[in-house]
This record gives sequence, C-alpha cells and structure tokens, in this order.
Amino acid sequence: MPFTAKLPCVSLLLALVSLAHAVPNPQLIDLDGVAAAKPPVFVKVPLDVVSNTPTLLATTTVAPITTDAPGSRKRSQGIKRRDGACSPQPSGAGPVPSPDTASAFLADPVFQAMATNAPTPYGYEQVFSNLQDSLSASNYMGLYTLDEYDTSQCQSKCDQASGCQAFNIYIERDPSVDPNAADCPNPPSTTRYKCTLWGAPVSSSEANNGGQYQDGFQIVITGSNAYNKNSPPASISGFFGPTELGGAINAPLDSNGHNSYIGYQYFPFSQTQGYTPQTCADACTAQTAYNSENPASDCSYIPCVFFNAYVLSENGVPQGLYCSLYNETWGPSYATNYGQYRGNDEYSVSDSYSYSVENQVTQPAYASGCVTSQCQVSPAQNEQLILNADENAAAPWTVSVHTDAAQAAPPYEQFVGSAGGPSVL
Repeated sequence: MPFTAKLPCVSLLLALVSLAHAVPNPQLIDLDGVAAAKPPVFVKVPLDVVSNTPTLLATTTVAPITTDAPGSRKRSQGIKRRDGACSPQPSGAGPVPSPDTASAFLADPVFQAMATNAPTPYGYEQVFSNLQDSLSASNYMGLYTLDEYDTSQCQSKCDQASGCQAFNIYIERDPSVDPNAADCPNPPSTTRYKCTLWGAPVSSSEANNGGQYQDGFQIVITGSNAYNKNSPPASISGFFGPTELGGAINAPLDSNGHNSYIGYQYFPFSQTQGYTPQTCADACTAQTAYNSENPASDCSYIPCVFFNAYVLSENGVPQGLYCSLYNETWGPSYATNYGQYRGNDEYSVSDSYSYSVENQVTQPAYASGCVTSQCQVSPAQNEQLILNADENAAAPWTVSVHTDAAQAAPPYEQFVGSAGGPSVL
C-alpha cells in the first residue's frame, strides 16, 4: 500500500532512493553487491562423535539501508582432532560388515537399501539420496546418533528445533576405540546412524564430507539422504503473511508512475543467520524507523509496508537470505524473477514468501516534532500535520493494494524456470 502525500514536495522519493543499494535496474537481484558481501559460512560436521551441539552465537544485527561494507571472502569452519588414547567409544546401533573394512562398508547392499527405501517425511522434500558424503552446509544446528535408520526420527528432531529448515541422515563407520598411532591405529569399527540439523535449505552440492583417516582407521559415510522443509515459514507478529510466491517480486511502477521499491538487505547464511524471514521483518521495521528519523523537508517519510524474503543460491548452493523492501503491497502474480546470471554463474530464487505490515492505513507518515524548511507547506499546516499524527488521526494518504491483476513487469535478464527456480535435485 503506497503512502503518497498530497503535497507539492516530491523530493522525498529521490532522497530515499539514494539510500538504497546502487543497482542498475533497482529490482534486479544485486549480484555485484552479493558478491561483495561476506560469503556464507559452511560448517563441516565433526566425525566419530555421538552427539554435538554448536555453541550458540549472537543473532544477526539488523541495520537500516545506508551503506555497504564488503567483507572477507574466507568463510569456513572446520574441526581438528587430537590423537586418541585407545579409550572405548559408544557402540553404534548398526551392523558391522564382514570383512570389517571401509570398502566393504561402502559396498554393503543393506546400507544402500536403507537409504533408497527410506520414506520422505510429510512436509519435506528429498534433496538427495544414498550418497557417500554428508553435508557441509550453512547454519549447522546439531548432530544426533539414532538407534535406527529412521527419517521420521530425524525429522522429529528438526521439527522440535526452532528455525530448523533441513536435515541429513546417514550411516557412518566409526572406530570402536579412540585410535592412537602407537597402540591402536586401526581398531575394529562400529556403525552409527547419524542425524544433522540445518537452519538453512541445503543442496546436493553441499554433500562433500566423505570422511577422514584417524591414524590408520578410515571413517567413511554411506546412505546419506537429505531433506528440506517445504512448509511455509512462521507468521510474524505485526505482519500479514506469509504469502507463497513463485519467484522474487518484480513490481512495475504504480498507477502514478512511482517506484515502490525501497531497497534490499542481504544476509549471508552463517552460524548466526539461517532462513528466518523475521530478519527481513526486522529490516523493514528498522527501515521505517530510520526513514521517520530522517524525513524529507516537508517532514514526510516513506515507511516500509511490504517485504519479499527468499533464499538466493549460486550454482545450486544456498548463499543467503535476500530481503526486498517496498512501500506498496504486491500480489504473487508479480513474483516473476526466478533468477539471474552473473557471468557463467547461475543465481536462483527459492523459498520466496511475502509479508505486509498490519494496519498500514493508520500509520502516520509525518515525523513527530519535525519542522518544515523548504517545501510548500506553511508552519501552520505542518503543526496541524504533527497534531494529527500525535492524536493518531488518519493521515491524508492515498492507499492502493496490487493484487494479481494482469500487468506486465519491466523486462530484465533472467532465466526461466519452474516456481521457485530450477530444481537442485
């Protein structure tokens, strides 16, 4: 819903557009800005452990759109292991193949059948099946050892973990005692069923953890299946939604020729940032607060009343949460950007949802206590506007909601795919 002041001053829109990220065609995904941002953090899950919960980190700090601050491109986290002391380790629930070797483990048809016959839990979609690598992905939420190869057990742990978006279940060959180079370099194995949880959608390209050596013992992985949630994200207090979209919003100019696009915020996936549209809601709220504290010369400002949150992937690998902010509400028929190319790299849109601010019409769009300076508004008019705002009176705005009317969006470079972008299977 646009908030268009019925006043002679039109400098507000230009002033606010200058605050947004510099994009040649403003609603295109700013791939140059994404490339300049900090890359996602991919976590390699520890091997030969029964359970693991990552250290809780501070959540992402959300600030209004002002400037960009490109960061380092080196972003990975791994876990190093010291030599063991031949101490017994917890036994796994799975069978040990004969002979007890890594090659026999990987070739075992029983393990392969477990993976290929595993049901896909309701509310999830399978990303890959029966691989010999586990995930090294973003927003790692923990590891559990199961008493059987059961996708419903792993799914249940994901459903109970706030913010969990995906899980990986697999079979791991681990040492029965902690290997030591001198005294027990290659002990007998034990077979464990593992379940890892992730706070961002995952892809087959992130399945790259095939195991390692611990002294003379080879840890290997088989029967690796992964699943993404396909249910909508949670509702957000103070917003209507979520509304499922087929792609990213690509809104045309409104009926008055105004551009409703305010700007975007991009949050690379990390241990502090998963797929959480609440982050976009916080960005929208922060933008409104910033704009109200930095109004135009007639004391008016443009609030954020609508946002589009989606996962941006590079060549099939999820990279981060992209938040597009608007001062009008747009329906699903305008979600026509399924992705773009940057050189030979393909960027796709998935998990795209929109939210709109509740009670938009009653929001005053004049800064309280502001004094006009240059626009054609007299001090008496300005004082009356402030008085109206302070008394929660209706502000003189024209409001429109754009539903799924057939209205062509401006052309842009994109690739055409199914709703949500090309499949990553």
